Amino acid sequence: MYDTRSLAGSRCGRRYEQEYRYKNNRDCMLFYFDGKIRFERYCYGEAASLTFGVWASGMDEDGTLHWILPEKGYYEEDALPKKLDLDRMEGDTLYFDGQRWKWELARELDSDPKNGYKPLSVRLQRLFR
Repeated sequence: MYDTRSLAGSRCGRRYEQEYRYKNNRDCMLFYFDGKIRFERYCYGEAASLTFGVWASGMDEDGTLHWILPEKGYYEEDALPKKLDLDRMEGDTLYFDGQRWKWELARELDSDPKNGYKPLSVRLQRLFR
């Protein structure tokens, strides 16, 4: 498995957002210090909110992502990136699936409570690793 912790930075994690390409959604990839990966899609507009989110169980050495698809609920499998282009990574910019659209670092995360990374638990986990 590829060590995705290197994409998470030195804090709790990092949030990458896909370059805007005239669509009605904002796609985000979150990489956490413990190696977990999450994809989230948000809709734009007045009622902007989370449309769906999916966790990945990991990534192979070649960059292939392994998504844990829910049995119930809404998600768009076609929206999920399949493979990180490891040879095209440029600093804090990522590319997936051979596409020209880039994913840029949007934010360093100190915590992410909505996804289970509360400030105290992050500090304790980092101390005992």
